[in-house]
Amino acid sequence: SAPAASTQTAPPPVDMVNVQIDGVWMKFPKGTRMIEACKQAKAEVPHYCYHPKLTSPGNCRMCLVEMGMPPRPTPGQEPEKDEHGMPKIGWMPRAVIACANTVSEGMGIRTAPSATKRVMPAQEFSVEHGKGESRFREDKVKKPKNVDIGPRVRLDDERCIMCSRCIRFTAEIADDPVLGFTERGSFTTLAVQPGKRLENNYSLNTMDI
Repeated sequence: SAPAASTQTAPPPVDMVNVQIDGVWMKFPKGTRMIEACKQAKAEVPHYCYHPKLTSPGNCRMCLVEMGMPPRPTPGQEPEKDEHGMPKIGWMPRAVIACANTVSEGMGIRTAPSATKRVMPAQEFSVEHGKGESRFREDKVKKPKNVDIGPRVRLDDERCIMCSRCIRFTAEIADDPVLGFTERGSFTTLAVQPGKRLENNYSLNTMDI
């Protein structure tokens, strides 16, 4: 007898898009996060809050890049092409976060002149040539230190940069959403939910991430 027909169907084809990163055109699956596309193109994008296995909140703004798209041509007119035969890119005046945006056809990304990289050399210059003391004269915000939040973890809130990685990890991976932020603005503080403790089997993974 004839063999039974296979019920398995071929996976749908991956929709690839052309993206220019720092002047070089490459192909990526449509929907790839911009920060991951830059990583594959060996274009470093600094970041704090981003993690490839977690959602992207865009908290830290460290991953700012310049983005552009081909302008929409007027009816009956061909789009202007670059030296590679690709539609010429019109660059946006404001930077965008690379962690929470995805690539699309004809997109351009520039990482080298990003605002973050301009700030980082300024910080290095300040460390090397600055006065070595703060000009801040107001009372600094004091936050809890050495807080017992679970059997294996103590929290120093003054060292927290509020990236929210731990919050997202406990909620999305450990399925035990015990962490969160309290207060607002300069007083924002990481804390455990009232009546809860960080004591699941992933608590040390939480600390690590």
